[in-house]
Amino acid sequence: RSGVFFADVVGLGKTYMSALLALQLDGRCLVIAPPRLLDEDSPGSWTRVFRDFCVPGHKCVSIGKLEEVIAHGIEFYRYVFVDESHRFKGDTTQRYELLTRICQNKGVILVSATPYNNTIDDVYSQLKLFQPPRNSTIPGTRDLESFFDKLRARLKGLHRIDNSEEYFDAVEKNARELRDRVLKFVMVRRTRREIET
Repeated sequence: RSGVFFADVVGLGKTYMSALLALQLDGRCLVIAPPRLLDEDSPGSWTRVFRDFCVPGHKCVSIGKLEEVIAHGIEFYRYVFVDESHRFKGDTTQRYELLTRICQNKGVILVSATPYNNTIDDVYSQLKLFQPPRNSTIPGTRDLESFFDKLRARLKGLHRIDNSEEYFDAVEKNARELRDRVLKFVMVRRTRREIET
């Protein structure tokens, strides 16, 4: 489906699993991550893990250097890994616009321990990095824009405290529908309980 959320709790090896995935992909990979996760001397950094796993033709760059990435050319990358993708939850920022340009026509792997932070629009913004809003490839949900409008409408006018019962019922319905109609097709997710069993 042109992309995937790779969601796992902190400390379970998303970087290592991403390197294993990158080895299975046919084409060069661009990794975009926070600067602290690109330190060559850190055993779990993207730079070191991708090097240690011998991922061919990859490049690791800081989230803060997206303009430089575009200036140097993005056409030879076939896949984009975005670590801490939840940082790109708002689609009105310049950084989001730059990332959209980088991800266009590429396979996108969004890596995060918290893909869903505050609102359903957090997920929607990230989905739009690899799914066209009105022509998605998600079975049964071709028009993501209308789907998310429906979820927003369910919450409209409800106050978290004043209408707590209705509000939390609507949030639960939205979460279930989002999981069943969208996320199950584009998310690889594990929990500690699943790992331990």
